[in-house]
Amino acid sequence: MTSPASAGSDRSAPAGSWLTRADLRPVALLIALSLCLQIGIAVQVTRGTAMPLAWLGVFFDGYLYLDIARSFPLPFSPEGRDYLGQAPGYPALIYLARQLTPLHPVNWGILALATSWLSAALSAGAFYGVCRAAGLAPFWPSVAFIVANPRWLSVAATAHPEGLAMLLVLLTAAAQLRGRLGWAVVWLSLAGLTRFPALLIGVALAFDTLLVQRRRDLRTLATLSLPLLAFAAHNLYLFVRIPGYAGMGEAHRVFWDTHLTWPFQALIENAVGWLQGTAPGPNFALTYLSVACYLASLAVGVRESERRLRFLTVWVAAIVLFHVSLAGEWGGFDFARLVILAWPAALLLLWRRVRFAAPPAAAAAGWAVAGALSAAITASLLSEAVRWQRSSYPWPAISIRRLEAEEPRWFDFGARFEPPALRGAPGESSP
Repeated sequence: MTSPASAGSDRSAPAGSWLTRADLRPVALLIALSLCLQIGIAVQVTRGTAMPLAWLGVFFDGYLYLDIARSFPLPFSPEGRDYLGQAPGYPALIYLARQLTPLHPVNWGILALATSWLSAALSAGAFYGVCRAAGLAPFWPSVAFIVANPRWLSVAATAHPEGLAMLLVLLTAAAQLRGRLGWAVVWLSLAGLTRFPALLIGVALAFDTLLVQRRRDLRTLATLSLPLLAFAAHNLYLFVRIPGYAGMGEAHRVFWDTHLTWPFQALIENAVGWLQGTAPGPNFALTYLSVACYLASLAVGVRESERRLRFLTVWVAAIVLFHVSLAGEWGGFDFARLVILAWPAALLLLWRRVRFAAPPAAAAAGWAVAGALSAAITASLLSEAVRWQRSSYPWPAISIRRLEAEEPRWFDFGARFEPPALRGAPGESSP
């Protein structure tokens, strides 16, 4: 559902250009659309679950991020060992918002939501810029980016780090398309400290720089290593600050004890269980539609004719291949969220191949219907997950009572965390 005409000067966008003054109005419109949609979904979820809006900020993994945010400016603590597997970027943004905002009437829950909403909304503008830099008419693909993926809407509307990570990886892509490798690795380093799997996109940068552009001098190699050095520096900080810190894999095992296995093993096992009626599992249809979407993008991506866009295929492949190779039921059930940073690259690859010419009014009507359906699916998914988490674990209720507290309270999940039976549970795992 696109049209040959769109906002700004879409038709004449030269490849590699960035945003111009003519783009300000459509970008502002897209950011406003994204922000309104996210807030609307959040409000609908809290109405459906009969709780104040601020409480939504502690659900999913929000209670983890809030206590990490409270621990700044020296994040994490020896008393909070079970939190060490979380990336510090999103809590750092919440902490920064806290420094700029009085706690009354704004509490930590609202800050967590607001930072997520704003980051995700700005991602819509950044995606528009990536489309422009790729030489595409950017308005309608940017609308699709906002509304077409319920899993993106679910993390954008709640207290998740994916919104900030998405903004940073889109800035990475825009910089790479404009030939700014230095800025690309800076943005990717920050993205990796916000959502660790973002570092996989470094494979795509290396492919584009070393193989497509054939830049293989020592300075270029050193520049490409910056994201890994940033991740190493974070680990070094934890080794120094936390006595007995045993590495990121050990820290993450508290919530999800996984390992690499044969690609698609978890997804196949979950599908077999669903077909046999023994493992209904959450989000089944959305999960496997997402798998189909990403595989389709790879199928068209391997035939990408424009050399400077081939790194998008490697971007999708790196993230998808890693996550379909993780063992455990949760990896299969939560696939659509775990690979969300591949969404913009997959959408760009598909958009370049599959286009439906339509007048602007028809395109707007079509995407409005798609957005309404996506928002309804998202609100239903989130409402179920909130009810399940609220009835299953004590952490959200404890965190709700501490929305105005300034000091962290570290839970010992290793001793107390016993997840309820996974069968049929509509919630989410930790990242």
